[in-house]
Amino acid sequence: MGEVKLNLARKWRSKNFEEIIGQDLLIRMLKNGLYLQQFFPVYLFSGQRGCGKTTTARVFGAALNCDQLSMFQDQPQKNAVPCLSCVSCKAMEKGKHPDFIEIDAASHTGVDNVRMLIDSASLLPLLGRKKIYLIDEAHMLSKAAFNALLKILEEPPASVVFILATTDPQKIIETVRSRCFQLFFKPVETNTLQSRLRMVCEREEITYDDAGLATIVKRTEGSVRDALNLLEQIRFSSNSVTHEAVLRVLGYIDDQEMIALFRHVLRGSEQQLLLAISKMEWKKFSAQIMWSQMLELVRTALWLRYDVAPTEFVEYHDEIKEILRKCSVKQLTTFLQAMYDQELLFGKTTAKHDLLEMVLLQICQRMKKGDSDGGSSSAAMQVPAAIDLSDDEEAEDELDDAEDLEEEEEEEEDENSLACGWKKFVGAIEQLDEPLLNSIFVQGVVKKFDEQTGILEVEFSQEVSFFNAWLTETKSIWQPVLKKMFGESVTFTPLFTGAPLPKKKKVAVESSESKRVQPSFAKPPTLGERRPGASQANNRRSFGRQARGVYKPFAQELPIDISDKEVWAKTHMIMKHIPGTVKEIRG
Repeated sequence: MGEVKLNLARKWRSKNFEEIIGQDLLIRMLKNGLYLQQFFPVYLFSGQRGCGKTTTARVFGAALNCDQLSMFQDQPQKNAVPCLSCVSCKAMEKGKHPDFIEIDAASHTGVDNVRMLIDSASLLPLLGRKKIYLIDEAHMLSKAAFNALLKILEEPPASVVFILATTDPQKIIETVRSRCFQLFFKPVETNTLQSRLRMVCEREEITYDDAGLATIVKRTEGSVRDALNLLEQIRFSSNSVTHEAVLRVLGYIDDQEMIALFRHVLRGSEQQLLLAISKMEWKKFSAQIMWSQMLELVRTALWLRYDVAPTEFVEYHDEIKEILRKCSVKQLTTFLQAMYDQELLFGKTTAKHDLLEMVLLQICQRMKKGDSDGGSSSAAMQVPAAIDLSDDEEAEDELDDAEDLEEEEEEEEDENSLACGWKKFVGAIEQLDEPLLNSIFVQGVVKKFDEQTGILEVEFSQEVSFFNAWLTETKSIWQPVLKKMFGESVTFTPLFTGAPLPKKKKVAVESSESKRVQPSFAKPPTLGERRPGASQANNRRSFGRQARGVYKPFAQELPIDISDKEVWAKTHMIMKHIPGTVKEIRG
């Protein structure tokens, strides 16, 4: 049988410490442990996918059982471990070492598997000095399996070393983590990973350019395995590894085409936007990736608007700045907000391309409307261009008026947003089933809210100042709602400086019970009278009300409209406990 050809990720897997890239500090720690002959019974390797956890564990296991380990300890500069030439190292290279046991925790999650591991750990190694157990994806073990491992992890046999590798260390129970020597693998840096890909391309005779390799590194987020796998995909789909080839394999639209879409949206040109979409046949590309690309492009434009150079779209910064000459910060933030508002729906829908098209058209219309109304700050920026420069004073007055108008509009927007936020807060308090709290807060008027200090000033009438202490006592009830509406740093400051409350007309609440026993007003009832079908107790209650003067014969009763809950807050609070109708009694 011929030799099986491996894919690039397996073929170029590091075989010694010198070949492992991007983890210099961790390699130094492991090599120092080998040199000093100080080995921990349990190691925990954690980090993102493809950054070298399993590879480092295998190299470290090979070094522990290498025949040249004693020579390395004597002269570390002249001797390297693993040597890759001794019997133990060759067995490790072929994956047939009897003392290196690799376990996939994703498929061996139960207690029975752990018990078998514990039983085998009591046996002495066959070929090397140490018996090494590599438990890959260790976070997949069940809680019962972790508990079964605790004792042997704390006091393993002298000839056993455990290595746990995981991408999610937080899922490993704390009692296990505390028994481990933890090493955190970071994503490989951009330049280091790009150099590695360049070396692989040269050895494999793959045609490439630096722009294509840079794109691979950027899209794989520091994962060496992902980068090599993506390189191999491009190798099989194109003659050369270029920027365009990488984008085509990943389903990305070319940056130039994305910038063209961005330009049409900011100009409010729906027709040009649809023509560009039709021309590029964008349903061939991934809608999710296009959504991310557009967000990234708008964020880049926002940074450039503030004269800060981001790391994205570096080659097109000048072109983006040219587009931004007629664009304001407000338009960019509106663009971002519109996309973020639809992000949840975008994640759920199956028609992602259609939704993205609709969102871009809606943003187009907003930009167009802003230009026609003159409400955007870009319109304000163009005011000096329309002014006759021959009359400097008149030009300055018009410019000042435009700026004052903008400031007034911003203040009105702030006041409206504050009033809206307070109204939502009062509505939320009403849902808490606290009538007295609701009746107090509904009378408040927001005077000022400082976003930097978080101080919220609310004015109440002087007549309710005695409720200040009670508001402090019930702070635990209403403060969480206030923080939800105005932010975690909000500080509530009540001001009892308002005008006295308007005097309300005296009303009598006619309960449903009294309505049932109310006699005819033609003749006042006496104590001895009894109505047909009514109990004597009802007659006594009716008489008691007559004696107190609640009902007056021949009095004029006028119904009162109490539908406005803000004006009749206390009345509504009473009506919750004593149902009935409200009338004005005129003698």
